[in-house]
Amino acid sequence: MSYDLEWVELPEAAAEARTRWESCTARGLACDHVPRCSEAYFSLTAPFQFQLNLAGMAVCRDVMRRTGMTYPAEQQPFPAWPFKDIEDWRSADQARRDAYNAAERAASAQTVAGHTGIPEFKLLSNGPWLVGSQEITQALDRYEEEPADERAELETGDLWREWLGWLRETAAHGGFTVG
Repeated sequence: MSYDLEWVELPEAAAEARTRWESCTARGLACDHVPRCSEAYFSLTAPFQFQLNLAGMAVCRDVMRRTGMTYPAEQQPFPAWPFKDIEDWRSADQARRDAYNAAERAASAQTVAGHTGIPEFKLLSNGPWLVGSQEITQALDRYEEEPADERAELETGDLWREWLGWLRETAAHGGFTVG
């Protein structure tokens, strides 16, 4: 298993490529464009993505838990698939597909009221999750409350420094998606 993370708010060209790719693949068919929509999407968004394997995410999650950047919580269920099958999805009115996509996006962004930071469930699977700017900022603020010597010790690790850089960067770009 791997974690594929991406900025929520991409620069315009990358955002357009993502929208086109999502629109093309939403039909449930292979992309028949030349060049394929995925080619532009993956090449334009590569600088705004971060990948971790299972072990790397476990390290980051562990440090985040120890420093109070995350909190344990139970995720709420995603909406049930309201379509009979893929053909029903393909032939459905766009408003019906949009309503389902909006409900799924809301479930992806869920948090737990009264908690600070990022719910751990968003970092336990490869999503789809949306970790918002506010969650990230809260997590980083909690990290900054740690004693300077403890932060300095943690930051001797390359992976942790890269992860902190990713968090700081994405806080200014709407957060990140976990896929």
